[in-house]
Amino acid sequence: MTPANVTLRLVRPDDGEPHPTTSRSTSTRSRRHRKIVIGLAILWLAMAVLACVLLLTATKPSTPFGDTAVVPGGLARVSAVIPLESDGWVAPNAGTLLTSPLQPGSHRVRILLELSAPDAAGLVFHAADYSLSGLGSRSTALWVDPAEQTAAAGASVVATLVFEIPNQATALVLDGPHGARLSLGTAHHTSS
Repeated sequence: MTPANVTLRLVRPDDGEPHPTTSRSTSTRSRRHRKIVIGLAILWLAMAVLACVLLLTATKPSTPFGDTAVVPGGLARVSAVIPLESDGWVAPNAGTLLTSPLQPGSHRVRILLELSAPDAAGLVFHAADYSLSGLGSRSTALWVDPAEQTAAAGASVVATLVFEIPNQATALVLDGPHGARLSLGTAHHTSS
């Protein structure tokens, strides 16, 4: 035999059996390779789902307190957020919602919302289109005045909305129609 024709075969010195690395089948390697690929595919899929969830739940920035936001037919701005216990204001025809006791750790605020209609078509205000977010869920107004109003071009509407909110300094936003978001600031929070 010439050295070119010689093949190397590893043999255990004790019993003459072939060395385990030379007898390993390709099926074991392919099984291990398949497990790694499946694991990486599951990891990639989980990361893709997480990225989609984070992108879809990202909150839209809100308009700073006192600035105007675009609403259908005009502009809206929060001109004041006043705790009810600080100014003694009493709602006309308040009904039972404003006379009911407060939830522990909360207070009521009166939000003054100014809407102006610079568009020729004017604007229509529906109080039901507005809610508070930032509380972990959406909160609707306890009392509103007016509930609905139409403003012609050049006219304005001043609406009063009363909400019950927590005492903690939470970043609250008044959500309006077509994605309008108006920040309420934190000056209205109480320390109790």
